[in-house]
Amino acid sequence: MKRKLYNPMILVLLVFVPLIAFSGTEQKASESYYEQLKSLLTRKTLKVRPNASKRDVNLIEVEKGAAGVLFGASMDDVVAIWGKPCGIDTYRSRDIWSLYIGACRFGFIDNQLVSVSIHSATLKKAHIGNGISFESSFDDVMSAFGEPIEATDYSLKFVTKNGYIIRFHFVADTSSIGKRKLITIKISHPDSGE
Repeated sequence: MKRKLYNPMILVLLVFVPLIAFSGTEQKASESYYEQLKSLLTRKTLKVRPNASKRDVNLIEVEKGAAGVLFGASMDDVVAIWGKPCGIDTYRSRDIWSLYIGACRFGFIDNQLVSVSIHSATLKKAHIGNGISFESSFDDVMSAFGEPIEATDYSLKFVTKNGYIIRFHFVADTSSIGKRKLITIKISHPDSGE
């Protein structure tokens, strides 16, 4: 008695589908967690240059944003302009993620930009609309912003009427005894928790 093949499609499915599915695929050793993390970062530290942006990367707008990005931007938005970070940090108690790009720091809560710290080593020409820049003195900053809510010999902290915070950090100016040099300007959204 001859056996009859009931359906030739069953034969095709049983033989050829597994061959197609596994042809050309090789089992690769997966990257280690360390290698995956390294791939997210760059070795560039201070000499980073932004890609083209619709916004002026040198303009610091206290209640909007800085370095070409606005408050509320995502990490993807920042990386699109500035490239891969050279460091990533998390601050668990407030769930803040920080991307370090050049000497600047971008702080995020729930993937929304809430703080930007601009360093003179990365953006020498950064400035605020009122004329304050990295060429400004301690006294220039005091005159432009009034009475700080916190002050030390090397830092000033101000708050706007809408709750935005702006900090200025100075170091001793090695070219002039007794003078301070502005090196960092940090702006923070009210949602940053600062």
